[in-house]
Amino acid sequence: MGNRLRTVATKYVNVGTPLVLMGALWLYLWVFWWYGAYVAEPHWGHNYLEAAAFLIVGLAYYNRRLISDLIALIAATLIVPVSLELLPHWATAITGGVLIVLTVIDMLVERKREADLLQPANRRLSFWLKGHLLRFAFVMLAHLALIYFLVRLPLGTYETDLVTKVFDAALIPIAILGLLDGAVKKLGVISVPYLGFFAGMASLIASLVILIGQPETWVCLVITLVVTIAAIVALIRARQPETGGPA
Repeated sequence: MGNRLRTVATKYVNVGTPLVLMGALWLYLWVFWWYGAYVAEPHWGHNYLEAAAFLIVGLAYYNRRLISDLIALIAATLIVPVSLELLPHWATAITGGVLIVLTVIDMLVERKREADLLQPANRRLSFWLKGHLLRFAFVMLAHLALIYFLVRLPLGTYETDLVTKVFDAALIPIAILGLLDGAVKKLGVISVPYLGFFAGMASLIASLVILIGQPETWVCLVITLVVTIAAIVALIRARQPETGGPA
């Protein structure tokens, strides 16, 4: 049991889990509950591609394949023109959906492959790409917060609500932890993947608590709390020594 919990902790208690949850829950709310707000005010259309980018980067973190990493970088890079409203939102929303489908297909196709499907013959190039594509994607994710605080907010934006400010402010340290993941094992005595997980989950919980007045977000908050508690239990139990049976 302890070995199984250690495997769960190693595989899922990292920055990938909150990114997947952020993207999936964000999309859930805007597709099933807040679509009417987008129809009434098309400015809200940027949420679809941005949510898709978070989901895709989280899935790519788990998949660890060059194709998924490249798709994640493309999705995260699109955050810049989408946040600045340089592209039509209906087109970027469709693009986000297509990129999600391509990521899932890549995960299924490459699930049991030893080598990446499009792995370069040059080992140095392959090593560099696998080490940097996803990190570049984290850099581009951080542009969501940078554009909000350095461009949109100073110039005047319709999004001045507290939840947007909290979410975007928390995104910077989360992106930094994503960059460090794999390069630095610990900050002090705390594992970097664990820091990434709890920073991401704390951001998600804080954002959903701010939205507690909207009942449609309650299921998202419950899911986030359950995942966080399950991770804490898994970490605690994984650290406990195995107890042998009777001699």
